[in-house]
Amino acid sequence: MSKFRLGEEQVLERKEQAAYDNLLREQLATLKANGWDDFACSAYNDYLKSSLKEENEAFLIQTEKQLFLVGSPLYEKLFIESRLSDKEKICLVIQQLGGFLNESNDLEMAPSKYCFDPDMAPGASFLNIFSKTVQNAYPDGLKIVDSDKRKSKAVIKKSYPTETMLHQFRHQLDKHNVAYVKRYRVRHQMKTDEAAIKAILKRNWFYADPHYHNRALLGDEITAKEVRTTERSLTNRGLIKKIRKRGFYRKILSGDYHSEFIVDEAGELISQWQTEAKEIADLQIPVANGESFNYGERPRYDQTRSHNLLDGLPPHNFDSVQRLSIKKNWISPKDNWFYQLVRRLAESGCRFKKRI
Repeated sequence: MSKFRLGEEQVLERKEQAAYDNLLREQLATLKANGWDDFACSAYNDYLKSSLKEENEAFLIQTEKQLFLVGSPLYEKLFIESRLSDKEKICLVIQQLGGFLNESNDLEMAPSKYCFDPDMAPGASFLNIFSKTVQNAYPDGLKIVDSDKRKSKAVIKKSYPTETMLHQFRHQLDKHNVAYVKRYRVRHQMKTDEAAIKAILKRNWFYADPHYHNRALLGDEITAKEVRTTERSLTNRGLIKKIRKRGFYRKILSGDYHSEFIVDEAGELISQWQTEAKEIADLQIPVANGESFNYGERPRYDQTRSHNLLDGLPPHNFDSVQRLSIKKNWISPKDNWFYQLVRRLAESGCRFKKRI
């Protein structure tokens, strides 16, 4: 009887092993079909061997879910171990998430089995790794050749599809970060978005210059008299009018410089990904003054000027039709002593918005 039971167990083990092997082969085939190379597949295999005490089909099914969560620990491992070129890795991530260029040559995201890992917090390691990959892939920035500079924005974007998608993908990273902050705020019952951001980042955050995030709308918030025509920037009086009506917006960055947030004087996010407004100016504010994920490094520590080359200059050529249209009528302050005084006072707790 014992021999019969032993034989039965062996048959069962062989069946379980066969099921495991078949499922693993299917998963590896799926990985390759989704763009990963042999080295990424080997990394997955190694991960399973190091994680499993015994080959278990149920564990394999559960683990497979992480493969489709961009930024999960397992996805990050595949991204690192893959020997695709840096440009190929970048394009693979955008492609897996459903990214494509529409008729206006702007990035859209189609439904996809891939999504960002909901547990990937702002400041997470994958966001830093992805940014470093962008820097390596484009050491000279997202530039265009001189002969193309006089062409229309539509023609430029059509001629540089990869650069256009990569630039506009920053806003998808913003969308994920903003959603994470909102969920965190609700889960922990925090009073403001700002409190949630600082709790998420712990001590690994700092204020940065929000010069291009305190624009005012010409013809609505300011008149032509409050604009320096030669520089197209706000006069000091124009800045006062803006901050008395809207307040002064502050910029909070993660310690690695990549995740960026803009908050108003009440500590609420200014973001295109969460807005309920009725006035035209209110609808445009999140686009004109909202956050933008940074691929580059913090300028004060970076002699390669990666922030300017990857984040500062590309909007002129690769922004979406909507953003290019809206930003035409939004004027930023002049970066002078008065503006810097207002900035430092705001970061110290001063508030300027007129109480109604």
